[in-house]
Amino acid sequence: MPRSTPAAPQPPQAQGAAVPADVSRRTMLRGAGLLGMGMTLGLGGLLSACGVAADDSDSGSGDARTGGTLTLAVDGTSAVNDPAFYTTLGDWMAVDCICRGLTFISFEDNTPQPDLAESWDVSDDQKTYTFHLRSGVKFHDGTDFTSADVLASLNRQFDETDKTLPEGASRPLNSLGANVKSLKAIDDLTVEMVLIKPDRMVLGRLSDIGGRIISSAALKEKGADIGKALVGTGPFKFSSATSGQSVVLEAFDGFRLGRPPIDRLVLQQVTDPSTIVSSLISGDISATQFTPYSALASLEKNDAVTVYDTSLGFDAIMMIDARRVPELEVRQAINLAVDREAIVAQAFYGKGQVPDGYAIPPAQNGYDAGLADLSTHDLDRAKELLEKAGATGRTIHLMAASDSWHPKAAQIVEQNLTDAGFKVVVDSVDPATYFGRVTDPDDEYHDLMIWERNSYVPDPDNMVGSMANPAGVYGDFATGFASLKGADKFADELFAAKNLEDGDERTKTYSDIQRRWAEEYMVLVMLAYSTNPVVSGSGVEGMNVNALGNHRCFMEKASV
Repeated sequence: MPRSTPAAPQPPQAQGAAVPADVSRRTMLRGAGLLGMGMTLGLGGLLSACGVAADDSDSGSGDARTGGTLTLAVDGTSAVNDPAFYTTLGDWMAVDCICRGLTFISFEDNTPQPDLAESWDVSDDQKTYTFHLRSGVKFHDGTDFTSADVLASLNRQFDETDKTLPEGASRPLNSLGANVKSLKAIDDLTVEMVLIKPDRMVLGRLSDIGGRIISSAALKEKGADIGKALVGTGPFKFSSATSGQSVVLEAFDGFRLGRPPIDRLVLQQVTDPSTIVSSLISGDISATQFTPYSALASLEKNDAVTVYDTSLGFDAIMMIDARRVPELEVRQAINLAVDREAIVAQAFYGKGQVPDGYAIPPAQNGYDAGLADLSTHDLDRAKELLEKAGATGRTIHLMAASDSWHPKAAQIVEQNLTDAGFKVVVDSVDPATYFGRVTDPDDEYHDLMIWERNSYVPDPDNMVGSMANPAGVYGDFATGFASLKGADKFADELFAAKNLEDGDERTKTYSDIQRRWAEEYMVLVMLAYSTNPVVSGSGVEGMNVNALGNHRCFMEKASV
């Protein structure tokens, strides 16, 4: 049986919902209605109100700085931090810091590495995974990490009737659970997972936030309220949380990779773009991945901050509902009309790239620049297709959220489609309600929807595997792809593709799937590749910035 080779220990990692399992987490926040809770007061005042004081102590020797508080600006917090319950990116970033999983993906390398499992065996038929757990690992409550904790944490994800689940639990690992035949403890430090069908993405999925391991003793004590005082084995332990304000974490002395350099990590809700910029410069915010794109050029010239060059890991997209736009020629015309150069320059202020690998961004294995023709801008050809379809002058509806890069992209697309011959009606949607409208095929503006797909497990299966699958949010609710002839075959093809080993064959398989998906259906218009721009104070060191650019929070080596 193949056995994993333990790698040097590295820090942890993440995904979202029974239906929203395949959707953008930022957009799920909109569905939860939390993005609108703005923070307009000075951060110093809010931190004082939360009982968080600045700590500039430096008790280390030489260049190794220790102590202090690192403050991350986040999109929001509901004060519920539970791997099985998605609310905001900020809440899940807290989970990332409090709990660890069996495996870990650093985003500096896309390969799953050992974490709480020091190694694993995989049977010859690829259906049985035997995880060998680390001994001597302690939870924040002082209990020992054993197989009982793995079973309790994963089974609540797999079983919708589990009594420790809060109401409305999203259970991001439920799709993995549907393929699990059995999960059992062989002994205190050995867990066996038997699958119904082979799935080589198991190790990657277990690195996701939904796969984080919770103290079974704490689960037994707190039940469905575990998210209000989460207990894990991670580098930071829960201290306090206030909905709409902050989550406060403290360094865990017993972390198996060593105590973090900082004493305290604060995830502070800040939704006003100008406040983010001014607070980065003043030092009230240590770092964030929510920096407005429009401010990056000026921040790059400011010695008070560091702007990081993070990898391009997310897709800016526009979905076409084939039930509203039934002619393939018209959908192709829409795709050809879009000026992606303008979107990269004006919506992302140059922090992006015209998509040449279709739905797989450059940061992922499987990226193939040979698909550039699928995102060609050809206005004359768009006009020809519209005329051929008898659709010149047709009214088409477009909706986009009113935050971040979305409004400018919508403005550019509106002009592009008008130039092609459409009459375009645009609706700018409050972020808090956008998700619900995307998943409602009866919405008046459901023709075209500007959205994004972030990469929480850096693999094509997490991108194309979600968006080209006829089941789920993208293929069913949003685009109606599932209703088109021949769409059902993509589910089996995508399952086969994800089970190929990384390499030329897997890349070619995903490229073939994407080409047919685009040329024969065109329900997804790629707008750009970009990143969530990470900026920190100039004195912050040791952050995993590629992870933070993907909304993952690995701060165990960070210092201030």
